[in-house]
Amino acid sequence: MKLTNFFIFLIIFVFSSKIFSQENNIEQQNNLWFVNIDYGILMSGIKSEDFVSSNYSPLKRISFGKWINSYYGFQLVYQGTYFYSISDNYKHFYNFYFFEGLLNVKKILGLNRKKDFYGLYLHGGLGLFKNSFYKKSSLKGNIGLTNNINISDKLKLKLDMGAIYGNDIYQGDFDILPSLSLGITYQL
Repeated sequence: MKLTNFFIFLIIFVFSSKIFSQENNIEQQNNLWFVNIDYGILMSGIKSEDFVSSNYSPLKRISFGKWINSYYGFQLVYQGTYFYSISDNYKHFYNFYFFEGLLNVKKILGLNRKKDFYGLYLHGGLGLFKNSFYKKSSLKGNIGLTNNINISDKLKLKLDMGAIYGNDIYQGDFDILPSLSLGITYQL
């Protein structure tokens, strides 16, 4: 899916949902299942020489999760499909399947209000990183921070900053794949 098609779909989905929305109550959203769909950019590394246009690649992510209470939740996530490395011009295809814990940062810090339009969530976990380029699988970590803006009682606009990290992703030592993505969250 091209980036422009994704944003057109997102705008139509957001505005059609807003028409039928009701008053948002953050406490009613606890203990709910949800699904996220993200699209964004990924790069290999965080050193100054890594910030070149040929080092960016598309990020696709889908997740399914549940809030256990208003503080904690979990999600199962798939992320893929390839990244570039500064050391070569090949597409490094991968599939990353992982489990993450979720923390409601505003709730933990006592900053949530009864009716709130903005959420801040810390997420992190471990998963299976299947590197097709090197034809091997290994455990890698993931960590990130998600900003949500409530569009309606069921729909949120999502901005996520995260990173996959671990040993020997693409260089043979400790590597990191930082990412930035935009998406939607739908609460079931």
